[in-house]
Amino acid sequence: MSAWSSDPLPPGLLHSATPLVRQGAAVFEAKQCRNCHSIGGSGGERGPALDAVATRMTIDQMRFKVVTGGGNMPAYGKNLSPPEIEALVNFLETLHPANVQPAYDPSRRELQSALPADGGAAPAHPSANPAAIP
Repeated sequence: MSAWSSDPLPPGLLHSATPLVRQGAAVFEAKQCRNCHSIGGSGGERGPALDAVATRMTIDQMRFKVVTGGGNMPAYGKNLSPPEIEALVNFLETLHPANVQPAYDPSRRELQSALPADGGAAPAHPSANPAAIP
């Protein structure tokens, strides 16, 4: 393995992946992320190994890092479309050991649980409707 590598993703990594995750893996390979990052022991060494990135970063943190970059990582916000970014971070979110849950933001879970079961919008804050304020 060298500091720069374009090794393909390990076979079996996408065995039971959703179409969005497969699309994210395609973005990962097309944008040559493996030049800097390794998965499954092969790939570049310039950036961190991504085998368990989802245990270290939430999906929002991964999205922010992809868009803005930082440290050795360049920003890809202008090089990737919003759908490519979403697909990529959905792929990255699958990179965690089988017995370990991905990192999560507790406030995001609270927000999701506040949404109605039918998928509609959450109730508006009372200040959004001044007539509703006593």
